[in-house]
Amino acid sequence: MFKKFLTVFIFFIFALSVSVYAGYLDSIFQIDKFSGEYQIISTTTLEKTPGWFSVEGVVYNLGNTNLKKHLKLSEVDSKLLTKDKIVGLLGVTYDELSKMNGKNAPTMVSVNGIVYDLSSSKSWANGNHKNQHTAGQDLTYDILKLSPHGISKIKSFPSYGVLVFTPDQLAKFDGKVNKKIYVSVYGIVYDATYSRKFSGGEHYGHDMGVDLTSEILSLQGHVDLLKKIYKIGILGFDESTISKFDGKNAKPFVIVGNKVYDISKNPQNVQAGKVYSETPRKEWLIVGYTIK
Repeated sequence: MFKKFLTVFIFFIFALSVSVYAGYLDSIFQIDKFSGEYQIISTTTLEKTPGWFSVEGVVYNLGNTNLKKHLKLSEVDSKLLTKDKIVGLLGVTYDELSKMNGKNAPTMVSVNGIVYDLSSSKSWANGNHKNQHTAGQDLTYDILKLSPHGISKIKSFPSYGVLVFTPDQLAKFDGKVNKKIYVSVYGIVYDATYSRKFSGGEHYGHDMGVDLTSEILSLQGHVDLLKKIYKIGILGFDESTISKFDGKNAKPFVIVGNKVYDISKNPQNVQAGKVYSETPRKEWLIVGYTIK
């Protein structure tokens, strides 16, 4: 009898743990492994699409359900959160994050490309933590390098979405106007602020705050250098922003499905700055992801 009870109890605990992670963003998004397998959904698209709901950053098509658009796991029946109903991940742009600073707004920070909702934390009252950190920012370096707790305490709070930089937002972090230095490689945004290899707003003559995929690949040892700096978000494009990358005033990029490619190599008969409907060519480099 006791063995039967123990078996049932263990099964219940296992089932509970599975349901807790059914829609939790960390369970399906790791910035180190992301390759565009999920569509990035903008807040605007989420709000205007009937039946779509974000459950801690995972967007589900739940149909005509009387629910608010942004949900915590505790607010929705976990039986509804099946994998076949996932339509993508909620993308939170850096500009959107900056407004969630705890001052008459939710309290959000991002770490490792995931935005967390700290609104319920007393230690983050009014968006300030021990007069050392303020909400509405990426805190990857601070949490992973400086915090005695690491990321464990942050992960105890609900996730909210994936941090996305548009090209214009990335450009603000050029090490000149803004002291922070961010660059993008293979569609992942890195914080190079604290690396001695990146300083003064340039690196081997290359400007910061931009995509450097082809440049990094051309510099010996620089792919390994990326392992020493922190990944903080993804570079996102829509049909409006891709139009600027027409190969005239900027690099030649195209959208193919959920991904954005640099077509500098083998661009024959392809118009840059557009959506490309055929199979991407093997010479092209992934430089970003699309925002729906």
